[in-house]
Amino acid sequence: MNEQDLRTAFQDVVVTSSPPPAMDPNRALHVARKARSARRSSLVGAVVAVLVVGIGLGSAFALNPAGTRDYLTGAGPSSSSSRPSGSTMAWASEQPDRSASQGPQAVRAEQLLDAVKRSAWSYGYETPALKYQNTQSGNGEMMHAQAVLASDPGEQPELWQFTAYVPVRKNGKVGKLVIEVSTPGPRHASEPCALAKQFWGKSKAMCKVRNVNGLQVGDAASQEPGGVLGWMSYKHPNGWVVTVAQSAGFDGGGYPALDVEPFEGSELAAMAVDPKFANLG
Repeated sequence: MNEQDLRTAFQDVVVTSSPPPAMDPNRALHVARKARSARRSSLVGAVVAVLVVGIGLGSAFALNPAGTRDYLTGAGPSSSSSRPSGSTMAWASEQPDRSASQGPQAVRAEQLLDAVKRSAWSYGYETPALKYQNTQSGNGEMMHAQAVLASDPGEQPELWQFTAYVPVRKNGKVGKLVIEVSTPGPRHASEPCALAKQFWGKSKAMCKVRNVNGLQVGDAASQEPGGVLGWMSYKHPNGWVVTVAQSAGFDGGGYPALDVEPFEGSELAAMAVDPKFANLG
């Protein structure tokens, strides 16, 4: 059998073989805290697909090293040229993780941080630029904001989550205020408590529905290692979801905690329904 016969035989096998299974797409959240079991299943599917492609490329390289090398180095036509500008796949190819460090989404995260600080100031709190004192929690800034792509590659509409973490200080004691804002998407529950229990995967949280000037807000709480975490979740008319969370202490910060939670329930709920958080950018 000569080289031409080998090439023809390999092409016949490729044509008649079944294609590898497509990836089954599903706060991620967070790249970290927002990972869901469905997304982990999607990741497993992606790994299997990569292994299948790798096996195929290994066989192709044995038969046609030059052609396979061209494919791996990007020579010849590339499907990336047909991707729409700003698509998930195009973004992911430029940045290895799901966090946006620049561009319009990063700007939105900073806008959210500024808005959260102004809200804290209006209730008499300082928002100092503190650093973690507990080295096990990190040496960075306690106050920060992030923009994370929570949807899977190719999923439409793209789901972006913007989160601001703010230490709130009064009389030398420090608590924590967190606001997470999500763009519209079919994943968001409509019932207030079902929506609240989607926050950070807190499906077992205690929850009740709170009425705020005729608006239905999910009022939830969960016992955490560092104390009680309480939050309010509201789905705005434009589809954006706002969750405002608080705790009397800032876990890992190393500073004395406030004697009570920073905000009354009514104050936390008022922030959740505030339209400025659902109109970033």
